[in-house]
Amino acid sequence: MKRFGLGKDRDESPRILEHPRDLEPGDIIRFGFADQAEISGEGYTVDRIETLDIGGDATKRTYFLLSGVKHSVRLRIVDDDTAEIALEVLPDVLFAAFKEKGIGEVLAPDSGDQHTISTRSLDKIPQEVQPWVGTKYRQEAHVKAYLYQGDYRNKALPATLNAGEVGCDYSLLVSDDRGRSLEFRVFDGGRTESQLCVFLPVRKIEELWPRSSESSA
Repeated sequence: MKRFGLGKDRDESPRILEHPRDLEPGDIIRFGFADQAEISGEGYTVDRIETLDIGGDATKRTYFLLSGVKHSVRLRIVDDDTAEIALEVLPDVLFAAFKEKGIGEVLAPDSGDQHTISTRSLDKIPQEVQPWVGTKYRQEAHVKAYLYQGDYRNKALPATLNAGEVGCDYSLLVSDDRGRSLEFRVFDGGRTESQLCVFLPVRKIEELWPRSSESSA
């Protein structure tokens, strides 16, 4: 992974990006080759950071929202060696990969957290979606979560919700090979976000650039 550093002025030590867990808004990353065409060899800018509380400070998740020329994706650093990249998909794409009945059972209120769903046969799944999906998924979470717009890596979550911070029903299913996951956030009013997620080595992020001094001034 190539690392770059930029300072705000000559008297300030340059900021060095050693690992993508230290990304901030305005920073730029570039992925190396990947099976997923949306990220393979592509550069992205960190647009913003959001935090999902699925059970307090010990289980909060930090997400980097990345904007590219053609696509937007979401990045989460799972540990020093593993990154989760997520692609938000619309219902028509989701139901091309999974049976609508199975998704409906997962999202049904009070349906529990023991669901298992399988993908359709490959010849029925659009080719561009295939690298994002596994074969069989088992549910690992169905909890009330809270989404915060902002970075809470080094500070405690707020005690109360403020404007722009919302609750949602959060469901997570993980593929049997542990290489893929399927994530849902259902907000008040029924708005649902669906994410196809892949787990890749952090080394797939080949280059990191800190934001320029002009953009951080």
